[in-house]
This record gives sequence, structure tokens and C-alpha cells, in this order.
Amino acid sequence: MRKTIYKTISILIIMIVATGCTPMVNKYRVSIDAINNPKQNIAPSTYQIKPLGTNTDANSLEFLRHSSQLIEILNRQGYSQPYTPESAEQTIYFDYGIEKVKEETRTYTEPNISFGFSHGYYHPFWSDFMYSGYSTYQKTYTLYNRYIEILAKNQAGKELWRVDVSSVGESKDLKNIVPILLEGATEYIGKNTAKPVNLVIKEKRKVKDKR
Repeated sequence: MRKTIYKTISILIIMIVATGCTPMVNKYRVSIDAINNPKQNIAPSTYQIKPLGTNTDANSLEFLRHSSQLIEILNRQGYSQPYTPESAEQTIYFDYGIEKVKEETRTYTEPNISFGFSHGYYHPFWSDFMYSGYSTYQKTYTLYNRYIEILAKNQAGKELWRVDVSSVGESKDLKNIVPILLEGATEYIGKNTAKPVNLVIKEKRKVKDKR
């Protein structure tokens, strides 16, 4: 059993060293639901962006940041912004948010093991270990639904297409999560999904400025 403990500890140290040298990349499971109106012209055209939710301030820094990311996506797909918002052929309503969906407490049990370091001939890394039963502890997890909604209407107010993207997880950091959700929506703007599409999207690594 002692050899097994030593082997386990060795593996743990190797894992810690490896993860310390290699940046961890977060992954997000997202669900995408898209629908369009086949009786209307849904081709890319000129557009303006407005908040979909009544509680969202179009002039807030947060909305401007997230909507600028949506603008980049729309422009890459052939949409363009007119000289004046009033002349836009489409109004694209955009909203994002977070809501608590679940809270649960889990109980964990783990063995109490203590050991020391030595440099002896027979034990080059660790000295004898001591086992003293088990410890039980609880941890509470809170899950949130992070979502975005994108809805396009023509000048007559008729709905053209809509994309809803959501992801359930522990993080409440919309600054990092909204770009992930927008990335998930990119390929489905103006499209129609027969059923929700589930994807796993990796968070893009941030490149540090070396200047």
C-alpha cells in the first residue's frame, strides 16, 4: 500500500508541474436555437442595433462593449451600417443576461494522509506516511444560466430571424462569457435549426502585451 501511496503522490506532483507550465483553457457547453421567417427577405442588409430588454441602457459601457462584438460578427457576414440609423433596413435587437437556476450542496469524503520529505537511500522523496481516518466536508455549488438573444426585424416591424444562445455554469462573469455565446451564434445568424444545437467552445487565450 505504501508503494501505491508513493506512486499516487508522484503522479499528483507531475500533474501540478505540467499544469503549471501549460495554461488551462476553459470550455463552455452552449445550446443554440435559431429560427427564421421564410416568407420574408432575410438576406444581410443595412442594420442598426438596439437593446431587446427594456432594462438595458443602450448607452451603457457594458452594452456598447458587447454590441461592438456583435457588430464585428454581422459585418463579417455581409451586413453593413448605414449613414443614419433611421435608414437601416433591419433593426437587430440584442440582449444578454444571467439568472440563477440551481443551487446544490455536495458532500465529499477523503482520507487523512500526512507524509514528510527525506533524502534517504530507500526513500529518496518521502519518508513514512501516517493515515488517520477520513474527513468529510460539504461544498455548495450555484449554477447560472448565461444567455444572449438576437432578434432581427424589418422596417415594417416583422420578425426576420432570431438566435438564442445559452450556457449553464458556475461563473457569473459575463465579460468573458458573452463573447463565447456570440461566437456560438455566429454560424446560425439568419438560419433555422430543426432543434437546439449543443456545442463545446473553448475560451480564447489572451495574449499578454510584452511591451
